Amino acid sequence: MKIKSLFDQYELDCAQAVLRGEYNLKSLSGKTIAISGSYRLVRAIALSLLVCNEEKALGLKLVLRTEQRGEEWESCPGIVWTPRDEAADLLVITDFYDCPADADSLRFKNDISRASALISELSGKKPEKTLLVTNTLCYGVSRDGLLFSEYESGKSDSLSCDLMRSVENLFFSASKQYGFLLTVMRAADLIADFSNRAELWELLNAAANGGELHLRSRSPKNSYIYINDLITALVFLLTKPTESVYNVCGEEMNLGGAELGAVFDSVCPECELTVSPNGRAIEGAAIDCTRIKRLGWQPKISAKDAVLMAVMSIRKSDGVFMFPDAYDGKLGAIQNVLLGFLMEVDRICRKHDIKYFLGGGSLLGAIRHKGFIPWDDDADVMMLRDDYERFLSVLPRELPDFVFIQAQSSDKASHFPFTKLRLDKTILATEFSARFSDLHNGVFLDVLAQDKTSKNKFVRKLHIKLTAQLRWLVLNKWRKTPVEANNRFVSLGANIIKAVFPLSVLEKAQNGIMKKYRNRDTGLLYDSMGRNVENGAFPESWLSEAVYVDFENTRLPVPKEYDKYLTYLYGDYNNMIPVSLRHVSHDIVQTDLGAYLDYHFEGEKKNC
Repeated sequence: MKIKSLFDQYELDCAQAVLRGEYNLKSLSGKTIAISGSYRLVRAIALSLLVCNEEKALGLKLVLRTEQRGEEWESCPGIVWTPRDEAADLLVITDFYDCPADADSLRFKNDISRASALISELSGKKPEKTLLVTNTLCYGVSRDGLLFSEYESGKSDSLSCDLMRSVENLFFSASKQYGFLLTVMRAADLIADFSNRAELWELLNAAANGGELHLRSRSPKNSYIYINDLITALVFLLTKPTESVYNVCGEEMNLGGAELGAVFDSVCPECELTVSPNGRAIEGAAIDCTRIKRLGWQPKISAKDAVLMAVMSIRKSDGVFMFPDAYDGKLGAIQNVLLGFLMEVDRICRKHDIKYFLGGGSLLGAIRHKGFIPWDDDADVMMLRDDYERFLSVLPRELPDFVFIQAQSSDKASHFPFTKLRLDKTILATEFSARFSDLHNGVFLDVLAQDKTSKNKFVRKLHIKLTAQLRWLVLNKWRKTPVEANNRFVSLGANIIKAVFPLSVLEKAQNGIMKKYRNRDTGLLYDSMGRNVENGAFPESWLSEAVYVDFENTRLPVPKEYDKYLTYLYGDYNNMIPVSLRHVSHDIVQTDLGAYLDYHFEGEKKNC
């Protein structure tokens, strides 16, 4: 059974976060891992480990110890719901993470009893390692400008502070007495569709439902963390044979009341926000987590992204999530311009009987979203080489004057291996293209050829490898950076070639090798100009026929064998990228749409 199919896009994003990092997951192979604590956090940790187990074949067994039992996991292999009577190789204890800032004597008594019971278990069935997750209340309440490091102690100013210190001390004493390895993870307050702090949960819930938010303006800074980063830090420490204490918080997530209010205001403008001296404060400690960062862990999620994803998760929206503020709110306008570009290409190709297809992300968007991928910021079309050359030959007399044909022959500053159509009096400059002041940087559409390659397996491999290497030589010569291959001798040879030959010679060699088999009937193609040049060859028959499909408010052509072609490009192309990565695909540093800010293509349905 596919574990991933059981959960929504936000839970799946969290579960896959560990897979996107460099963690020594093999060190967990064959382990029995027991996890105790509140149901929602135990569930999130277990989900992540189950996805890792499925993807990496780790052979894990998970023992979940929580009051609530997850019925949706009844048929999941490797899950055991049990009281505290089964031995484990690794033990994760989150029972004390949700301690409130206003703990009373009853909570103190119950938590100490719970800690004593866990320690009693550890004395009889010593795991290889115990990871104790606590919160930052052990430092007391922050003073302005102070970030607590692991060996520092704040003022003991509450029963909650005393409780966290007492729990940790009990476990440290027991680890010495009974000889088990103990790591303590002091985690910041959790931003998710659940939280360890009632005050933070109430804020998130109010934001999700358009309620009123009242925050204290001058409250001391407190630390926060998104669920993805909490889970990755936990798994990271679980794989390390270290016995110590580590603070864990999000990236730049030490926020006072007014700063937290600004985050909520930017994410949920429909909410009524007040920040005043009489508002609610989330009291806690601001922490420094340099220690775990130096060990190799890094948080990934900003406060703004964390609050937005948590709010959308609480709303349980079925829509495809994306970050809405791309390009200062101009992404929709950019896509409108790109749709106009596509329609102009379609008009020209129909007029001259030139076969073309949507390519790359545009093709994927057409099939999966019936339009643009929601976070996509460019458009691609592809053609066979002969159609590509015919298309370029008619472009100068067909395009309006305000569209620039950017090719190596028309723009001496351009060394892209494909053609770009650029819109005059606009700017859409990437971090790379912005380096070149004389390069046309208007809003663009990419036009790419798919070239033939050899029938012979060995020659084909050599041909595709040489294409990729020549493209890298041209790119590195253009941007004046050294070639860094996996082999230092290859790097040395490539850099000598790059230094000796001028860019024009390298480009001529690149273009020649791409077109080497143009006039041969090989039956095989490769993505010579695109990002997938090293994916290998695919049958020419996949691009033998075009069919028109819905795309936004019109219809555009895709390969009839689009399923085979998209599988070649992306594998399981119906799996969208994780929620937290759904930012736009290019590193745009400047955007100016000029007169096209409010451009809108009405479109027409075609009978094709």
